[in-house]
Amino acid sequence: MGMNCIQNCSVRKGRIERGQMALAHNFGEGSLSAAKQQLRGNVGVVIRRRRESLGAYIARFVREMEQGVRLNQHSLHYSASTVKNYKGFAVQFALFGQSRCRSYNFSDIDLSFYDDFVAYFTSKNYSVNTIGRHIKELKIIMRAAREEGLHCNDAFESRKFRVLTAEVENIYLTEAEIRAIAEVDLSDSPNCDIARDIFLVGCYTAQRFSDYSTIGEGNVRELASGQRVIDLKQRKTGNHVVIPVRAELQRILDKYGNRLPQSYEQKVNKHIKEVARRAGITSKVKMSYVQKGERRHRLVEKCDLVKTHTARRSGATNMYLAGVPTIAIMKITGHKTEREFMKYIKITEEQTAIELMSHPYFSGRRAVSGGSARQPRRGEGYGVTCKK
Repeated sequence: MGMNCIQNCSVRKGRIERGQMALAHNFGEGSLSAAKQQLRGNVGVVIRRRRESLGAYIARFVREMEQGVRLNQHSLHYSASTVKNYKGFAVQFALFGQSRCRSYNFSDIDLSFYDDFVAYFTSKNYSVNTIGRHIKELKIIMRAAREEGLHCNDAFESRKFRVLTAEVENIYLTEAEIRAIAEVDLSDSPNCDIARDIFLVGCYTAQRFSDYSTIGEGNVRELASGQRVIDLKQRKTGNHVVIPVRAELQRILDKYGNRLPQSYEQKVNKHIKEVARRAGITSKVKMSYVQKGERRHRLVEKCDLVKTHTARRSGATNMYLAGVPTIAIMKITGHKTEREFMKYIKITEEQTAIELMSHPYFSGRRAVSGGSARQPRRGEGYGVTCKK
């Protein structure tokens, strides 16, 4: 680890010396003095950065995300929800350090730290996926700091320093439930009415909240065929998607003059649960979760599980159940592989059985010739990759 740091410093020194020689050759000795002064300033910045602690770097990392100085892997600004997650991580990392009465630096992030970090959040009853998200954010920050020359610690790249994940039982709303939400009378609650309309736009477009909640006049256009579409670039991935406008969506766009009201995800999450309750979506759903290393179960009213992202999952799932080709839905949602998409949508074993009953193999409407290759129901092969 120490040898790598020495080698990195030697490389930087060599680059500086070569830069001085090039400037002297191109501009003469007069310019060399000024160039040396500038280079000393640059070296000073490097030295100051080398002394930056992990805590200070986390604060700067989050601040640069928020200011738009630091971009994501797609060279786009981080979404508000991502910035919020990293701010939460910064707070939790600081609280963890306080609980251990110490300040952690780059060299302290090893497997012993990992075990203690996981144990700390497990003792606080954090979900496996929340703990995993904090680990993922820490690894991303550690990689960025290493690339900036702040440390040479690779311990966090160990396979044992893994991002924890657990399968989450997300719900989706059926077409009937979406209609019930659309038809419920909310004339006594303008806030719920707006939240309902924005949520329904998500159901009809299968987009993320950051995309469907900001649809405006610039996103609505008409094709040569006369069909109206929503045309947008997804904020998280930069994918360009074009979504046909169905009649229910058109009515909402007309209501607001093709410009949805400004909304905040937290408020929509709050109001849409009340809307779902008033629409009668109160059936009991069995949810499993992991607590202190043990899997447990509880019954929850479905309306209490509805949130902004339920709209996207419901839209994708209902398109699939309606027989829309998988590859076409992926063009709308932005999923890259069929495997990824099939894990995302919510199809029960019973729905799969009903779908299979229409297949000639089970219905007996047509004999299956021996040795014939299976034809995918929707006209695509498996493992389809959807390119930008």
